[in-house]
This record gives sequence, C-alpha cells and structure tokens, in this order.
Amino acid sequence: MTDVYNRRYFNEMLPRLINACKRENDYLTFIILDVDFFKQYNDTYGHKKGDTVLIRVAHSLRSCLNRGSDYLFRIGGEEFCILIKGLDEEKSFAFADKLRQKIEDLHIEHSKNSASAFVTASFGVVVQFGEEIENENTIYTLADEKLYQAKEDGRNRVCI
Repeated sequence: MTDVYNRRYFNEMLPRLINACKRENDYLTFIILDVDFFKQYNDTYGHKKGDTVLIRVAHSLRSCLNRGSDYLFRIGGEEFCILIKGLDEEKSFAFADKLRQKIEDLHIEHSKNSASAFVTASFGVVVQFGEEIENENTIYTLADEKLYQAKEDGRNRVCI
C-alpha cells in the first residue's frame, strides 16, 4: 500500500547493514517513527483516510532519501523505520528533525492530536559506529526506547 519496504525485508537488511558498518568502520543511523495518535485519527476520519495518511507520510519520507544505501521500511501499522549509513549523531538528528517537520508540513488535519492541529510523528534515533553495535536486537531496543521517550515528552519530536 505505501510502496516502501516491509518488515520482512527490514529483518534481512538490518544485519547486512550492521555488518557493512563494522567492515567499513562507518556509522549506522537507526530511525524509528510512529504517526502520533493514529488510532484516534482512524476513529475520527475513517480507515480509508488513515490509509491515505500512511501513503502520504511514506511518500514524504521517501522523497528525503537520496542515496542507494538509505532504506525506508514500514514495519507495522503506523510505524516506519529508516536505516542510513555514514551520518554522525549531529547530522542524523538534523535529518530526522527535517523528516518530522516535513510530515507536519503535509498539513493533514488531525483534530485529536494534542501535539499539533495536523498529523505528526514521533522519532527515536540511535547512531552507532560499526564496532559499537552489539546486535540487531540491541540497536532496535535502543531506538524503540528513544521513540517512547519522544512520545512521553509530548510527541512530534526527535529523541536521540
């Protein structure tokens, strides 16, 4: 539906990218994001409009990924993940914040969103140098913790 990679491909690519970063002594940026109050959006506007939101968010995210080594996945429901090689923490934060703003700038009305009058997303970001990465589960868990921190801190924000 969203025309981006799925969870199955994410599960294949994450270990490959980790290994590549270890071999090349490079950074891996793991971004996980969740559309804020998506259940309430569906309850208010209907599932068909909810599907349209997911398609527009995916398109907006994909338009910012310009390199062949940048990957966008829809890993479940309203949750997306982006994997990028070669960006340090400062550049990764700036990139994730640009994505966050781009989603809000779609100006899709969302009356049940306490963070904005529009559809927004919360982001969890982890940046690790290849040799620092323990395994797929650890980096995923760290990013997920940052995502929940972004939600607890008020949503429509990036936590790194």
